[in-house]
This record gives sequence, C-alpha cells and structure tokens, in this order.
Amino acid sequence: MMTKEESLKIPYETSFYHRAIHFLIIILVILTPIAFCPVVIRNFNPVKELIFAIITVTTMTLWSFRVISGDRIRLTSSPLNLPVLIFTIICILSLLWSINRPFTLLELPLFISGPLLYFVVINNIYKQKEYTSILYAILIIGSLMGIYGVLQYQGIDFSFWKRNVGRHNIFGLFGNVNFFAEYLIFPLTLAVPLFLDCKNKIKKISLFIGILAMGSALLFTITRGSYLAFVISFVFMLSLFVLVRGKSVLRKNKKIILLCLTFVIVFLSLIFVPNPLNKPDTVFYKIKERIALDEFAQSYSVVRRIATWKFTAMMIKDKPILGSGLGTFKYNTLKYQALFFSQGDNRKHYPGGFADKAHNEYLHIWAELGLFGLAVFIWLVISYFCQGLRFLKRIKDEKKQAIIIGLMGAVIAVLVDGTFGFPLHLPATIALFWLALALLVVMIRNEDGLKKRNDEKDLNKTKEKTLNQKAFYLKSILYLIVFGLSLATILILVRPFISQIHQFYGVVNIKQGNQEEGIKNYQKALKWNPYFGMVYYDLGMILHQRGLYGQAVENYEKAEKFMDYPNLPQNLAYTYLKRGQLDKAIDKFKQAISYQKQKRAMVPLYIDLGKTYLRLRNFKLAETAFEDALKINSEEVGAHYGLAMVYLSQNLKEKGLEELKEVMRLAPESPEAKYAENTINQLTNDQKEEKREELIKKEDE
Repeated sequence: MMTKEESLKIPYETSFYHRAIHFLIIILVILTPIAFCPVVIRNFNPVKELIFAIITVTTMTLWSFRVISGDRIRLTSSPLNLPVLIFTIICILSLLWSINRPFTLLELPLFISGPLLYFVVINNIYKQKEYTSILYAILIIGSLMGIYGVLQYQGIDFSFWKRNVGRHNIFGLFGNVNFFAEYLIFPLTLAVPLFLDCKNKIKKISLFIGILAMGSALLFTITRGSYLAFVISFVFMLSLFVLVRGKSVLRKNKKIILLCLTFVIVFLSLIFVPNPLNKPDTVFYKIKERIALDEFAQSYSVVRRIATWKFTAMMIKDKPILGSGLGTFKYNTLKYQALFFSQGDNRKHYPGGFADKAHNEYLHIWAELGLFGLAVFIWLVISYFCQGLRFLKRIKDEKKQAIIIGLMGAVIAVLVDGTFGFPLHLPATIALFWLALALLVVMIRNEDGLKKRNDEKDLNKTKEKTLNQKAFYLKSILYLIVFGLSLATILILVRPFISQIHQFYGVVNIKQGNQEEGIKNYQKALKWNPYFGMVYYDLGMILHQRGLYGQAVENYEKAEKFMDYPNLPQNLAYTYLKRGQLDKAIDKFKQAISYQKQKRAMVPLYIDLGKTYLRLRNFKLAETAFEDALKINSEEVGAHYGLAMVYLSQNLKEKGLEELKEVMRLAPESPEAKYAENTINQLTNDQKEEKREELIKKEDE
C-alpha cells in the first residue's frame, strides 16, 4: 500500500548519490558502535572517531556531487539550522583563541562531524521508509550490543580481551562500562515508545526482545547516571503520550503498564528486602550498594566528580566568555587540579586523578567554548524540543508520534546523562544525538511538504537542460576539486590514526626489549602526527635511561607542548638535574609536587627539591623543603639527613648533630645512618680538638 507521501508524488530525486548517502548513514549507525582496532593502545574510541569522521566527509562529498550533477536538490529550512551552524563556526573559530591549537585541531573532526551529518541528513533523507530504515538499524545494533553485554557479564567473551566477570567486564565494544551504558540509553529509550505503539505482533516481539537485552545490559553496568537518564526519559515519554493521546493511551497499554509496575516492585524487593538473591557478590547486592544514598554520597566516583566540577569552575572563571579552546580541557586539568588542591584541605577531602573530561558536558563546553558556545548549544536544544512539541501536537499519525516521542526521549536521556558523564564526546553516541536532531527535521519537512512546498528552496530549477560543452568542462573541474578536497581531508583524518598504530608497535617492541625497533616506530608515529605528546614522552624516557640527557630533555619539552601528564614534570626535573640545569629542575620539582594525588607521594620530591637547593647553597629554601617533607612524614630519614646537611653547612653543629642522631635512631642499618655515624664521630673529634686547643691557649695565657 502506498504511503501518503508516495501518493502525492513529492518530486525528490532518488539518484545514485542519494541512495549512496542513505546507505552510508546506515553503515555509520552500524559500524561506529561495533568498530575496534587491536593494534592501537586504545582499541575502541580512535577507530570509532575515524569511521564517524570519514563517513561524514564521504556523505558530504556525495551531496556535493549531487549538486554538481544537477539532481533536484532542496535545502531544508528549520529553526535548528542557525544554532547548528553557529555552534559549528564557534568550534572552528576556537582555533584562534585556543591555548593549545594542536589539541583543538585534533578534537575538531569529532565535534564538527555531528553538525555536518545533521545537514547531510536533513537535505538528503526524504521518504518515511528511508528514515525508518535508519531507526531500525539503530535498534538492531543496539539490541545486538545488549545481548553481547549480557554475555560479557557472564564471562562469555572473546579470549583476547576477556576480563573478570562483573561490572567492569561489561563494556560491549566500547572498552569502558560507562561508555557502553551511555550508548545503550539511546536505542533503549527509542525502542520503548515504538514498542508501546506497535500493532504488528512480530515487530512487537522483536522490540520486546531488544528492550529486554538492552535493559538487562544497562542494568548490569550498574551505572547510576545512565539509570537516572533512562528513568527521566521514560517519564518524559509517557507524559508526551498522555499529552497527545489523552488517558486512552494508559487504558490501551494497561497490561503493559501493570506488567512494568509489577517488574519494578519485584525488582526493588529483590534489591532492598533481604533474600538469597541479594547476598554479597550478587548483582542485586551490587546495585543496592551503588544506589544507596550513603554509598552514593561517599563513593569515590561521586567525590571525584565533585572535585573535577570545582576545578572546572576555576577554568571557567579564568576564561568565561570564549573558553580556552575546543579540546583543551585535558591540557588544563592537572594544572587546575593542583591549584584546587592548594586551597585549604581540598587534597585531604577530594581524591586526585587525571580527568581528561569534566564529567559534565555543560561545564566542559563552557570551559572550552565559553559562555557563548554553551548558550548556542542550549539554544539548539531548546529549539529542538520546541519544534518537536509543536509538531507532536498537530500530527495525527500515531506511528510518527511514537517515533517523535522516541527521538525526543533519547535526546533527553543523552542530555541527562551528560550531567554526570560525557556522552557527547563518544563517537557512537554523538552520531545518534545528531541523527535524532536531523530526523525530527526530516519528519517535519516531509509532513509540511504535503501541504506547502514553497518552504523549501529549489537549488536546481530544471534538470532537463541540455549541457553544452562549457558546462560539461565546468562540472568536470568541480568534481575534481570536490574529490581532491575530500581526499585531502580524509588523509588528514587518517594521519593521527596511523600514528597511533606505529605507537602501538613501538610499545610492543619496547616490552620485548627491542628498543631500536621501538624507537623507529615512535619516529614513524611522529612523522604521521608531530603533535603526539605521549610518543615524545616515551622517547624521552628511553633516552634518559640511555644517558642521552640532552635528547631526553628535548623530547620531554616537546611532550610538554602537546600534553600534560602526571609524571612528566618529575621526569623533566631529574633530567635537568643530570644536565646540571638546577633552576629548571627546581621549577619542575615544584610542579611535580603539586601534581601528586596523595601527600605521601610528595615526600621524595620534597627531599630532592631540598637537595637541589642545597647544591645552589640556598639553605633557607632547602630547610623549608625538608621540613615540608617532615610535616607529611615525621620519620622520613632522607629529610632528617637533608636537614642535618643544611645545618652543618651553616655551621649550626648542635642542630646538625640532633638530626644525625635522629637518622641513626630511625634507620640504624641505612647508608644514611653510616654516613651520620661517621659525621658524628668526625664532629665529636673536631669538638674535642677544639676544646683541647682552647685549653692550650688558656694555659699559654
């Protein structure tokens, strides 16, 4: 039976380019979540980001070919277009004020691929069967990922990355349990309204199986933020159903609603009522632990997030309007964490770490793109829901209502999850987010196109014009230009990924003891991506071990330009010491001390800082450094011995002797104790000699 659109014969072209774009969007939906690469250090995210970017560029190329070829193209107008365009421009322009342009350059493909995908979809996806096929692809892959996640939780997995059974074993093909949960909430949320609306029994059973698989996998992840995101989106979708269909929707789905309520009651009983199924080490016991308020308030992940949000606020305060530039959060994180820990007792109350994301998308966007970037993103989100709600109120087709509710519910889930995580930095979730925005516009355009076609601008007034020779040559040149630009863009996108492959083999070579081959692979990695800070860091460590301190410093300093890493300052400090660059070593020791997660880890760094001051004969600062070490650990032998050297260097023999005796008391068998004993004997003999000389002088007088 013909659809309403087909019966009215909307004159959209279905050329090769149009069909290829539709096909590639489905491939994007399928490949991005399942892709992995075993020959990069991070097996999952890099290849997903590459596939997302390359497919987006390819669809843009095909769209350009469509325009050149003379296909009948219609630009779709929408209130979303302007905020999407401005957000894209802000991401690109942040290169101008970025505090680290290499970071921004490397982050750009991930962030602008979504908006570009949005424009491709709204201008190339036309018919209902086209956008429903994309939705089916999302649901099928999501269901398969759900089944795979359940198997992983049971310990059934590929041997080459099989881990222990439990929460952290369930990561789908994302490498991280939280990343997996942040993906699952989208197809799971989308499936629920389609299931409630579905009349076909086979499709309804299929949707139920998918929901069961994805819901079980999400349950096993025990990811609180994703739980909350799904619950809020479910309530939101149910409210929309009641809004557009009245209470009749509750009556029609009374059995399903009662079944869901029964499931919730049984589920909560299994968690909170003592029974054999919620004993320690069971899944219900773990869920109870994770969602308990006391545990929630004191858990490491929550306290750590609060610390991250607080020092992110410090970043925002420094650059509130334009931000520090796209992708620069991870370059700032250790410096601002150190500044945060230096205030009051923050280090005591909050755990340290290396957060390359803010674990809150809104704070993250604000820190990198400023208040202007955040405002545009919020404008985009508000425009989306305003459009969706207006469209939902006037549309009568129940299937389309269910799709719209599912898309808006999935976006709500991502936005709520973004309060505690970073789904908009994960390629599979980003792709689905921008698809949800685009598909709503497509549905509105199609519905409005049945009533008023003048809302769209026809790019090609006619297709039947006979091409003259000049037009043929012009089109050929345009094809070549577009193809060349696309090929160049893809090569630029591929370079960092190839660099990561060489890094992987370099690491393997080093582990096998083949340093020469490892260095060659590292050098190849840097040829493909000269901004690869981690490779410079690894090279610096190898060269330091070989005693090539000049080359080691050179690589460490390059690493410092392109990344920040907890151990980098102290490695630089020790390398500067080897080269006799004491002032530079002191600066790096101070930075290294501020980067430590725990105070006890500062002690050896304070001691080495004190020794460096001693070499410069800056006794006051040396004394302060050794005393700082003793404030953390009063029985640190090295600090007592260092203080003794400070005092003796200033001829404060009594204080020096006290510290030396403390060294002998604390560690009588240590090398320091032997030195202390010899020094004490020498000082005692010197004192005796001085007294003897004084007596002789007195007798002579």
